[in-house]
Amino acid sequence: MARARFAGVERTFAVAGVLALFAAITGWLAWIQGRDGETDSFVGPPRSDYVLSDFSMRALDADGKLAFVVESPRLARHPWLGTFAIDEPRFVILDGNADTWNASARSGWVRKDAKELRLSDAVAADRVADADSTPLSLRTERLTALLDSDRMTSDAPVTITQPGLILRGVGLDADLKQDRFSLLADVRARYEKPR
Repeated sequence: MARARFAGVERTFAVAGVLALFAAITGWLAWIQGRDGETDSFVGPPRSDYVLSDFSMRALDADGKLAFVVESPRLARHPWLGTFAIDEPRFVILDGNADTWNASARSGWVRKDAKELRLSDAVAADRVADADSTPLSLRTERLTALLDSDRMTSDAPVTITQPGLILRGVGLDADLKQDRFSLLADVRARYEKPR
């Protein structure tokens, strides 16, 4: 009788062991299958290669000539693209006519090869007057400067101010080498007597 009771207990433990093993394998398979479609819970920008604070930088073009100077409280370099995100940049840009432009914005972006600048949010770009050119001011929310082709473009509303003239419109295509500024739509002009 004791032997029969012992055999029943053995059978119960064996069945319980087989069921526990089956449950463990089933749980493991369900966990593996569920992981296939999972994505990372955090998706965001990659961590910067490096960050500069309160800096001044001089960028040269492919020929070794000064392309621009920038000062800013913060710059961060993208680790894979090599681009730069800049907070509150203040640029000094030299165009193909050797005219100097002072540009500022709340944020900026510079392409890896320093041939393209993008400024956004409260953009101001001012050409410094000299013997060959009159002062000119651009105000907009977005501005792209293509340094290798001496162009500035925008798809936002733009105000251009020169002595005696204020132009407003939407969209800009400016050829700095030819000193030609084209507003693309909704253009309005106001003439004022120069002071």
